[in-house]
Amino acid sequence: MIRITFASPKGGVGKSTIIYYVTKLLSDKFKTLIVDLTDSATLSRFFGIQNNILADDNYFADKGNIGVISFSRISNNDNLDLEKITLKYEEILVDYSLILVEYPIHFYSKSIKIEYEIFNSLSKTKNYIFSVTIPQDIIIKSTLNYASSLISYLSSINKDIYDEALIINMIKDTKIKNITNYHNNVFSIKFNYDLIFKGFYNVDPPDDFLQISKFIENLIE
Repeated sequence: MIRITFASPKGGVGKSTIIYYVTKLLSDKFKTLIVDLTDSATLSRFFGIQNNILADDNYFADKGNIGVISFSRISNNDNLDLEKITLKYEEILVDYSLILVEYPIHFYSKSIKIEYEIFNSLSKTKNYIFSVTIPQDIIIKSTLNYASSLISYLSSINKDIYDEALIINMIKDTKIKNITNYHNNVFSIKFNYDLIFKGFYNVDPPDDFLQISKFIENLIE
C-alpha cells in the first residue's frame, strides 16, 4: 500500500479533477481508495456520499475497484469516538493498495490530524505529497512553502513522508521559465475548456494526466 496526498493552500486549483482522473487511469490495476477531507466534498458528493465518517451510514461508497470515504466537513467542535472511527476506517482500508487523499486548504484542521493519526495507527506506509498549483510564480512558491510546512506538521505523527511532486495545473499560453527549478518532479497540465463547460466527469482523461498516473505506478512498483 502507498498513500499519496494532494494538497494546496489555494482552492480551485483542480485537486479533485486530478484525483478523479488518476483514479480512473490506475483503478484497472490497483484497488484505489479516495479519502476526501475537503470542505467542498466534491468527490464524496460525486459518488453519492451525503455524510462523513462520524455518521452511521452513507460515509463510504464503492464502484468496482474505486472506493471513496468521507472525512469531509468535520468541525473542530465535533465530539469524536476515535475507537469507532478507527474500526470503520480499518474495515475499509484493508481492501485497497493505493490511497489517494485530498486535503483541504487549511492543514491544521481537526480532520487532517485525526485521519492521519488513525491511518498511521493502522498502516505503516510511505506518504507522498503532491502539491497542486496554478501557473503564477508567487502562487507556485507559496504552494511549495505550504508543502514544506505541511510535511513538518505531519512528521510529528509519521516521519515517513516525502515532498514527491509539484503539479502545475491549468496552463494556458504562458510558458513558465525554468519550470524544473521549482521541484525535481514537475508535471504540467494544460488548461482544458471541456473540463470547465462539461465537467470532469463527462470528459475522458486528457493525455496530460497519463504522465502523473505512470509516475504513481512506478512509485507503487
